Amino acid sequence: MPMSLGSASAARAPSVSSVSSYVALGDSYASGEGLQANPSTYISPSNHDGCHRSARAYPVLVAANLHLDIGQFETYGSGGFAACSGATSKDLLAGENREPSQLSALSSQTRWVTLTEGGDDLHFSSVLIACLDVRASVRVGGAIKSYTQSGIVRENTTCGNYLARANSLLQATQGASKEEIELEHVYAQIFLRAPKAEVAVLNYPQLFTPSPPTFCPVAGIASLSSVFKVHSAQLGIGYSQSQVSEFNQLENKLNSAISGAVSDVSAQGHNIRLVDVNSLTTTSAIPCDVATNGQSDINTLRFSVGFSLRSLVDNCRFDLARLLSLRSFVSCPSNEAAVFLQHIVATQSFHPKQVAHDTMANAAEALFDQTPTTTTTTLPLTPSN
Repeated sequence: MPMSLGSASAARAPSVSSVSSYVALGDSYASGEGLQANPSTYISPSNHDGCHRSARAYPVLVAANLHLDIGQFETYGSGGFAACSGATSKDLLAGENREPSQLSALSSQTRWVTLTEGGDDLHFSSVLIACLDVRASVRVGGAIKSYTQSGIVRENTTCGNYLARANSLLQATQGASKEEIELEHVYAQIFLRAPKAEVAVLNYPQLFTPSPPTFCPVAGIASLSSVFKVHSAQLGIGYSQSQVSEFNQLENKLNSAISGAVSDVSAQGHNIRLVDVNSLTTTSAIPCDVATNGQSDINTLRFSVGFSLRSLVDNCRFDLARLLSLRSFVSCPSNEAAVFLQHIVATQSFHPKQVAHDTMANAAEALFDQTPTTTTTTLPLTPSN
């Protein structure tokens, strides 16, 4: 769910003529964003247009299990790997980054479809970046004084505004939220183009531990001892307990919207089922512990090579007296926040590692191995342009 890269008009994009019996749709969690350390090594042309499809992503693993020609599956313009990093539900229909609508990869010959979609409708990655806080701790005598300061990342849209917008899409009105209705429309459009397909909709893996501590660090710790002239002081970056709880609630609401949309379309006779990835990944979420964050199936905050929190320590002003009185303790030059934001690798931060893609692939494969329990009919809708 990376920061939106923007959408290009579908009219300017080339058409796709898919011959693949399996089509993989979705956003960065489906494309494999973050799996390639070097962006140039993503599958062409996604290595240049920003869609960032990885040969290690779960759709490729599923294609291998289905005994498909992987080279053909990955081929742009005729293969079935259409997922694109940053794709919103509207982008799936209209296209983005000068690529056509992902749904144009579907045809009457399509037998299987996987889809992970919805996170970019909420701008979830932007939420996670805008809400970053810093927390300083210092030992005084036998006690530790700690204070969390927000607003280190300054953008035109604040953390609170991002969260409000996301929650507004997930607020149910007359039985369904705007997001559920949007997802249901996308699912219906899939069956208009691939009426015989078996569709597996994957929800999102658990991002953070369901039981967060007072502060959830998402990057390494920097020492403040030399700044404060004390024996033990440190700086961390992450989220408060209440923020992580709100992120978890937001993800739960999104996954509920996905589940509701799947149920609604299935009830109309379509062969669509939910793959509950979230329930499989609860214990492998980010644990909010610097010592064990690396063991999570999800990447934490990633910086560009050579950059760390030490930049803040070196370039910002820290006030020990204010920290001890539990007040805002750090002030930075006007350009430092922009530099800090520039060095955050948003396309890798908070994205699934390879082990998570393995889990998603295994779960989708298990569903496709089951005997379909519904028959497919065509909904009385008109394909979107």
